[in-house]
Amino acid sequence: MKKILLSSFFMMLCIIAFSQSTFEIKKIGNQYSSEQISAVFNSADFCGSYFETKRNLITLNDGSEIELKSGRELVDSEVNIAPSCLLRDDSIYFISTWSISPEGYLMKGFDNTLYPTEKEYYRNNNINKQ
Repeated sequence: MKKILLSSFFMMLCIIAFSQSTFEIKKIGNQYSSEQISAVFNSADFCGSYFETKRNLITLNDGSEIELKSGRELVDSEVNIAPSCLLRDDSIYFISTWSISPEGYLMKGFDNTLYPTEKEYYRNNNINKQ
């Protein structure tokens, strides 16, 4: 009886842990399935990519759109996140080219032909650097 009770308790903990997602898929593109996206995003470390109170939109190279939940949402849903992993809402999060490798890794790239310097990036995206 103890084994059944212990097993049931452990399964409930696992279900609760996996239901606490740190992201939300908003749109599926034409190359990756929702299962692929979920698997990759669940295994990726996004420390330093979460804003305090607003969501961070990540767009994959196939048009898929995924929002990282805000720090406030994560705390409210009892997801443990270190304060050092949060960005201030007024922080600049550089636009990147995201994709999923054939091996199932999330890759982040930056188009340095379009933005050869940081100054060009700010100017082309109408960002006033303080």
